[in-house]
Amino acid sequence: MSLSLTVLMMTSVLLVLSLGLFDFTVGSHLQSVSFFSEEEGRMNWTGSLNACQSTGSSLVTVYDQEDLNALLKNGVPRSDFWSGLHKNKSSVTTWSDGNSLAFNISQVTSIGDDQICEAMTNRTWRAFNCSDRKPFMCYKDNNYILITEEKDWCQALQYCRRHYTDLVSISNKTQNDKVSEKGKNKTFWIGLQHDQWTWADGSCSTYRNWSNSKENSCSVFDTMGLFKLKCENVKKRICTKGNMRIKVIQNNYTWEEALNYCERKHNGLLWIEDEEDQKVVEQWLNHTDVEGPFWIGLRQSTLFGFWIWKDRTVGYSNWKNDKIPAMPMSNRCGVIVKRNTTGKWKDEDCWRQHHFLCEEEIVLMNKK
Repeated sequence: MSLSLTVLMMTSVLLVLSLGLFDFTVGSHLQSVSFFSEEEGRMNWTGSLNACQSTGSSLVTVYDQEDLNALLKNGVPRSDFWSGLHKNKSSVTTWSDGNSLAFNISQVTSIGDDQICEAMTNRTWRAFNCSDRKPFMCYKDNNYILITEEKDWCQALQYCRRHYTDLVSISNKTQNDKVSEKGKNKTFWIGLQHDQWTWADGSCSTYRNWSNSKENSCSVFDTMGLFKLKCENVKKRICTKGNMRIKVIQNNYTWEEALNYCERKHNGLLWIEDEEDQKVVEQWLNHTDVEGPFWIGLRQSTLFGFWIWKDRTVGYSNWKNDKIPAMPMSNRCGVIVKRNTTGKWKDEDCWRQHHFLCEEEIVLMNKK
């Protein structure tokens, strides 16, 4: 085991011990998906949303093609389930941090059904599809930070909120000039978005793959993407709740490499808090074509012998054969398996290379 991994594990164990985190429970955190496919449960879009909200959920948001594929593999038929995407009466132009649009040099006049985000190039603002990948500018206090790694606009927003305060907003010409100077002649995202469509749960998603061009205000899932439909139609519903998405990463990495990748690209290696989280993971594994096993955030303390996540000991567990791997015979890292015993945990040599599961926080358009 590398020195950096040993130090990381010792730091985590000492944190767990000092804080007394032996039974840390705040409720399930992974995003769950519930399908309501009974014919008698068909409702219009508003009725479907209300039905989801009555259980603490919302109509489903799709974030990328991987999400849509998972829904289709769950048996979602063409144009039979509502999505959470619906049209506002007029387009909304907003800074992601909630600041007012006091200064505006945007050249956007009409967006139709497109989702348009602004980027800066040499002191001017330019409109692009929010799904484009670009560098971006974050801010914290009075400091502007250019991130050169290219992301779509929502991914950039998530990154800025996690590491700093938000994507940069601009309130006057002087600030515009300062931000431009920090941009080093690159074209980079700023925090301004134009959109006439909103996801019901308020989340930020750049997925906007329309399969028709009709002037309707609600949407259902189609094999090719999203299909615009009149909100008065009656359809089935898919409800979701939870604040973390599962990302299946097909790279073959050691446990420590997987940990570093997930920390850098997402919010960390997946951890499982309770039986509800476990069921969510199994649902994903059953509908992905990627073969396991998959690294998750499990590792064993070489000093104390118990198993830990990043900042807490393992409470709920689902070990293979219902037996916790114990020293000195155990390996020091954990995987979740897919074949034969889907969802069971197993100890594994940390130096072996596997696919892995990251978790990514769902970012909301409006900060709360």
